[in-house]
Amino acid sequence: MSMGAEDFSFYTEKMAAAFFMIGTKNETLDPKRLWHSPYLVIDEEVLPIGAALHAAVAISYLDNIDAAVTH
Repeated sequence: MSMGAEDFSFYTEKMAAAFFMIGTKNETLDPKRLWHSPYLVIDEEVLPIGAALHAAVAISYLDNIDAAVTH
């Protein structure tokens, strides 16, 4: 894992945070371009997995906030 030139770390100075990496490379789709290219090819079949991951994190966070408020 590498943060490279990512500015995400500045968010973590203000609040707890996490950086999720979801694999989108599929060699059968001929992914010859790197990130941040208008020609990037990703395996779109992984997008529902990423959406489910983010939804689960949000639900978990909200459940914990609700539990803290009601106790």
